[in-house]
Formats: sequence, structure tokens, C-alpha cells
Amino acid sequence: MAADDLLTPHSRIRLQPLADGALRVTYAPIGADAFPPDPPWLLDLLAGRDPGLPHAGGSVAATVKGGCLEITRPDGRLILAEARPARLAPDVRMAFRLSAGEILYGWGEQFGAFARTRGRLTLNAFNAPSFLQRHRSYSAIPMFFSRRGYALLLLNAHPTQWNIDSRRGELSVRAHAGAADYLLIIGETPREILRTYTGLTGRPPLLPRWAHGLWGTGYPQEDQERVVELAREHARHRIPLEVIILDYHWEEAFHNFRWRRSLFPDPDRLLRDLGEMGIRLGLILTPFVNRQNRPLEKRVLNWRLRNVPPAEIASDERALPEYEDCARRGLLAHPNAWWWFGRGGMLDFTNRQTLDWWAAKLGPLLRQGISFFKNDDGEYLPATGSSALGLKGPEHHNLYGFYYGKATYEALQSVDDRRPIVYARSVWAGSQRYPGLFLGDQTPTFGHMRSTLRAGLNLGLAGFAYWTADVFGLDGRTTPETHMRYAQWALFAPIARYFWRPARIDATRFPWSHGEAAEANFRRLTDLRRCLAPYYAGLAWEAHQSGIPLLRPMLLEYPHDPLFERTDDQLMIGADLLLAPVLEAGAQMRQVVLPPGAWHDFWTERTWDGVDSAMVAAPLDRVPLLVRGGALIPMTPPGKPAPDGTGYSNLELHLWPPFGGAYNLREDDGLTRAYQRGEAAETGLRVEQQGDQVDLHIASPNGGFPGLPEERRWTIVLHRVAAVGRPQQEPEHGECEVALSGGTASIRIRFPTRLGCVLHIPGVATGATRLA
Repeated sequence: MAADDLLTPHSRIRLQPLADGALRVTYAPIGADAFPPDPPWLLDLLAGRDPGLPHAGGSVAATVKGGCLEITRPDGRLILAEARPARLAPDVRMAFRLSAGEILYGWGEQFGAFARTRGRLTLNAFNAPSFLQRHRSYSAIPMFFSRRGYALLLLNAHPTQWNIDSRRGELSVRAHAGAADYLLIIGETPREILRTYTGLTGRPPLLPRWAHGLWGTGYPQEDQERVVELAREHARHRIPLEVIILDYHWEEAFHNFRWRRSLFPDPDRLLRDLGEMGIRLGLILTPFVNRQNRPLEKRVLNWRLRNVPPAEIASDERALPEYEDCARRGLLAHPNAWWWFGRGGMLDFTNRQTLDWWAAKLGPLLRQGISFFKNDDGEYLPATGSSALGLKGPEHHNLYGFYYGKATYEALQSVDDRRPIVYARSVWAGSQRYPGLFLGDQTPTFGHMRSTLRAGLNLGLAGFAYWTADVFGLDGRTTPETHMRYAQWALFAPIARYFWRPARIDATRFPWSHGEAAEANFRRLTDLRRCLAPYYAGLAWEAHQSGIPLLRPMLLEYPHDPLFERTDDQLMIGADLLLAPVLEAGAQMRQVVLPPGAWHDFWTERTWDGVDSAMVAAPLDRVPLLVRGGALIPMTPPGKPAPDGTGYSNLELHLWPPFGGAYNLREDDGLTRAYQRGEAAETGLRVEQQGDQVDLHIASPNGGFPGLPEERRWTIVLHRVAAVGRPQQEPEHGECEVALSGGTASIRIRFPTRLGCVLHIPGVATGATRLA
């Protein structure tokens, strides 16, 4: 027995510090010769560890009291304590004490709740369409946060049941197999905990810049001519798409990776036509290789869901040569699994040979011009599945999405230097390294707006920076109200995608489906999203470097404010924008809980200062979006985004009073992985105010890359001002253009990017009475 092992009457407990604030706790029966071996997937989970993570220090103390483990901070504050001794066989059972009113968060993609003080959860990956999402999830991540200053990741991928029993004051968990083994992360704030957790399990890489634009998917799949015409129709309505994903039936069989020529007779021309409009193309994948059609069930599902192109209802979608090849070479995790478009083999992505086979199939499509793939259907592996890595069937079922995503990511990575995207439905801890994630199937109701918001907040606390709450969900008819309100929430998600249906099935889901008001609402939001590209890019850098998500629960930014302990109906976009979607039918006002300081309505510029809540006007065409006083928000002018390979040659910098703060503008080529080799630039921005003078310091960039513009045009926008004097620029680079209109001052300057600049703005008078 190691000197630092602890003994209880029933077990030995091994404590392994993994980093400062991170402790692994593993149990073994009292008479066992050794501790259980590491699960075979643990090395893959920790492969994304940040080498700069601080080494373990004396951040905790552990003792055994009454046969139960207790873990405390050095000052004696309790972190975690067992409620009763762990049971290690025939199944695993552990129970932990909860303090009075202790609030728990997380467990990955959970739709039913955000802040929990009671209730039960079953964690087992499941194809969970909208009507099941209150209690089931596509992704089973056994990781939670406590308001008491810790997070726990159970290092056991088998199905688990959790029970938060507020009456007894305990949290219990039961795993059907595997070990009693967990990772405990300790910190004073959720931000500190999340930084450590993602430092161990991995942080997201940057997405390509185009991924921050508008995505669209038609379902069921329409033909090549219609896809191109819809792209052009979006452009005519001034709502340009940047991404289209082709859904099932782009290929002739599941899965032979060959284009279905009845729908796509000329894929090269399709890619050319879309490319001329600046649109990237993604393709849906499944992990199945079909050996059997299911024609009756296919027809029944199509009658119910309208999910098959009419001309393809009787098509043979078996991939027999591919199936026989995979079966012969031992590439299948299961030879005869059911899914909704047939029956066949599920690939074993823990097998190195399978990864090579998968990469060989995807490579030609990527070289043809496909930009990324959507990993669907990762929840179907039967419990009798096998694994080259030695995973048990039930744990492989839950880890399947992780290895499926890893395989697709690495296949993209092997082709060229583009930034990979794996748009997955099923994930596990560590999958944040293979972004992104879609939340599955919803319908356009206020209830599903709420549930996707909760799921996104929970995922953020598990380190997932990139997810999408599909605008309007997968299917279901919209009304003018649900169309506008759903767009006002989901178009701000880290990935903004919307689903349309062929007009013969449902003509209510296009941006223009409900007339001018709904179309203008959709356009205004997509325009704003495009203009906020530099701000979202800055948040992406923050996620890449520290694991902090783009969209954040209020408690992540304001951890010590009890007002936000349970807040799950509003959120922060970074540190400076507060979004409060309207989640009730007929509402024209929205109560918003406000953090300390001044907050400004983005649309009307009304200000609240020194109040902890406000009733914000929310007419049907407007969502409450508030800006923190003192914020610096970089934006691009309306129009096309910056070209690939370049930085921003034309920027707006929006300032809100009280003027004073700092921001680091991050730039890179927006397309390749060169940023990982140091090809990126950081420009420091600092605002100071003394009396009626505001000074803006724009530093010369730190670092660089080939596309950094030699000269940059800036428009400095001061909000809520009544007057400004004549600005002075140091060093001088021509005249400053000044305009004052409607309480907003715009100052236009330009100068060589490498030189930097100081702009002195005298005579600044804030012009609006602050309203409580």
C-alpha cells in the first residue's frame, strides 16, 4: 500500500494529484492486491491536457471519519464528504453529503433543468427526440458542478443513475459496472474550475471564420437544382448563407460515400455554384454500413415524418461491398445494429484500421471541396457491441460519440491545413476538442426554446464552446411569433443554423415565410451576427486558451452574486453582452436580472444603473440585448465578412459609458491551423476617461500573420453622448471625420496597422438621463 493511500473498513482509497486543484480518487476493495487498472479510454480523455497546467500543490487535505472519506481545503473548509462508504461490487455505489441548499449544475446536455437541488437523472446516451428530452439526452457526461466550489467527473462510462435527495442531504450515484473512480476539481469560482477541468480534458480549437455565419439545412434532402436556387433566394432576400449541410440521401447508399446522382448529377458544379456565393458545403454522416433495407418501416416513418425525398422512397440503400469489406477486416463494433434507415454494421472507431478506412473514404470528398461533416446517429450501439480497445459494450455505447468525433476530426486534419469541424449529435467528456455539437431534434415551441437554452448552459459548464440550438428546431410549423422569437434566441448561439423543410411539406420555416416583419427580424439578427464576427472571434480565442465558453451562464461571470444561482432564462455572450430571450407567448416586456453597474439597451440605448432588475421592452421584433457599461465591442461594418486569409481592414469599435476599459483584439487568417504555429496577432485596446476627455490607446500588434492588413480603417462609436470635441490623433495620419447623430458619435480614422495610435477625444458629454 502506498504511503498516501487511505483505509476505510471496506476499501482502500488512492489519491492522485493531477494538477493544482485537481485530484483523482480511486477505490479498491480492502483485500485487493492492486487498484483497478485505468479504463482503456483514459489516455484518450487526457490526451488534450494543457502542458502549461500548473503542477499539483497542497490544495486539499483528505481524511477518513466514521469510515467515510472527507476532502477539505487547507483552511478546513469542507469540499466533498461521503455520506456512507462506497460499495464496489457487484455494482458501484457512492453517496456524497450535500450542504443545506447546495445547488448542482451540469451532467452535460441536460434539457430538463439547469440548477438542481433535487431529482433523478439517468445517464445513458439515447436517441432523444423532442418529446423525450425532459429526461433523456443524446450525450451522457457524468460531470457536475457544485455551488460549493468543486466539480466532479466520474471516470466511469457505464450507464449511471444519479439521485439528488435534498431531504436526506445527499447525492448518490450507481454505476452498473466499472470502478469507483472520479476526478475532483476544486476552485473558488466556476471559471477557475472550468479552466482546470478543460486543462486536463482539452480545450476547443478555433473554428474557421466562416463557421460564425448563418448555416442552413433542408430536410428531407432536395435535389441539386433546388439547393442552388434556395441559396440564391437567400441572397436575393439579403440573408446570405455561409454554410449548407446536405442531409440524408446526398449519397446513394448508407454508407458508400458516393453521390446520389438522381439528386446530385454534377457535384463539382454544385460546389462551384455555391462557392461563387461564398457558401461552404457540409455532408451528414452516420456510423452505419447497411446490409439490410427496412422498406415497410421506411415507408411508415416517411408517412409520419416526411423524411425521404419522394423519388427515393423505394431505393436500395444497402452498401453491401463496403459491409463485406468491413466485416471481413474486423472493422465493426456490431455487425447487425438497427437504425431508422436500415440495419447494418456499426463501425468500431477504437480500431486503428477503422480510422484508416474512414479517413480513406472521407478524403476524396474533402479534396473535392467538402468543408466538413455532420456526425449523426452516435447513440445506437447495442450493449453487446465490441471494441478493439477492450471497452465493454455498455461503456462503448456511451463513449461511441467521442471516438466517432475523434475519427472524423483526425480524418479532416490529415487532408490539409484547414480547421476541422465535426458537427456531432452525441459526445462525451473531452469531445470539446472536436467541435461542434448540435442539440438534436426540437420543435418551434417556447418550451423547446427554454430547454435548448438550459442544455446549452449545461454544456458550457462541461467545456463545450460550440453548439447550436437549431432555429425552429428540426420540424414543426412556425407561427409569426415563434418564428421571430426562436430566431431571436438561436441566431446568437455559438453556431447559428436553421432548418427549412421543402415548401410542399412546410412553407413556414424560411426567413420570408411570414411576411416583411418576420423577414426583417431574421435579417436584422443575421446582419448583427455577421457584424459581431470580431467579438465572437475573440470569445473563440478565450475558449481555446482557457476553456471558457462563448455563451455563459450568468453565474460564470458573476459567481458570488446569489441572484444568478438559478438563472437559466438569460445568459452572457462573453463578458459584455447580456441576452434575455423572450420565452413566453404574447409577452411584450421581459424582466431582466441585472449585474452591478450600468447596462444599456443595445437597440434603444436606454440605461439602467444601480438596479438589480429591470422590465425591458420586448416588442415582437426585438429581443432584450444589453451591453455592459464600459464595454469595448469590436464589430465589422455591415456587408461581406473579411476574406479568408486576412485580418480586419475595416473595424468599428463601440464604446458605452462609463468610458474606461480594455480589450484584446485577436486576429488570424480565419481558415487554417497556422494560428497553432504562432501565426496570429493581438492588438491591445485601452480606453481611459479623465473629466470630459476620453483617450483611446490602440497598440501596435503583438505577433502577426501574412494576411494582417497594412492599414486599417477604424470607426470609433461612442454611445449615449450629447457632444464631443475635435479629436486629435497621435501620431497624425490625416483628418479625423466626426459625426454626431441621435446620441451617438462616430469618429473615423485610418493609420498603418503596425504603428498603433492614441486618439484623444475632448469635450465628451454623456447626454442621456439614466433611468431606473
